Amino acid sequence: MGKQKQEGKFKVGDKVFYPAHGAGTVQDIRDIDFAGEVQSYYEFKFVNNELTISTPVDNVERLKVRKIHDAKEIEKAIKKLKKQPSIEPSTENYNEIMNLIKNKDISGDINAFIEIIQICNRVKEVRYEDGRLIPSSITKNTKNAISYLVGELSLAKDISYDESEKHFIKLSGLPIE
Repeated sequence: MGKQKQEGKFKVGDKVFYPAHGAGTVQDIRDIDFAGEVQSYYEFKFVNNELTISTPVDNVERLKVRKIHDAKEIEKAIKKLKKQPSIEPSTENYNEIMNLIKNKDISGDINAFIEIIQICNRVKEVRYEDGRLIPSSITKNTKNAISYLVGELSLAKDISYDESEKHFIKLSGLPIE
C-alpha cells in the first residue's frame, strides 16, 4: 500500500511528546490495511531510545500526544528543581505516592515531570535519613521523568541528547543517575 498525505493533528517532521514514550518526531503518515480495513497511522521516532512506533491517527488525542513545548518554557520548568529539588507528596502511603506519580507520568505535562522528580527526591531523602533502601520504582520514575524532559529539551533546542543532558544538569543543579 502506498504512502498518502493525510490531514490530521500532525504532519511529517513535527516534533512531538508521546506520554510513556518520550519526545520524538513524526517520521511518516501512512495508510495501513488490516484485514480489509484501512486506517491512517503516524509513525513516531523517539530521541531518548531507539523505538519507532505506529499509532492510529484517531488515537493521538486520547493518548495525549502533543507538540513539544518551546525551549524557554522547558528550561523555566527545569530551573524549578534548582530552587526546590524536593517536595512533600500529598500522602505518606507508598502505594498512593506511586499512584500519584503514575497519574502525573501519563499526563505528559512538563510540570508534572518536575513534580515527579521532586516527589521522588523527597522519598529518597526520607529513606536515606531512615537508613532504608531506595525502591527501584523511585529510581526508575526519576530517570524516566528526567529522560522525558531531556528529550523534549533536545528537540526544542535542536541539540543532541547528550548536550541536552548537560544543559539539564546545569539548569537543575541535579545529577543524572
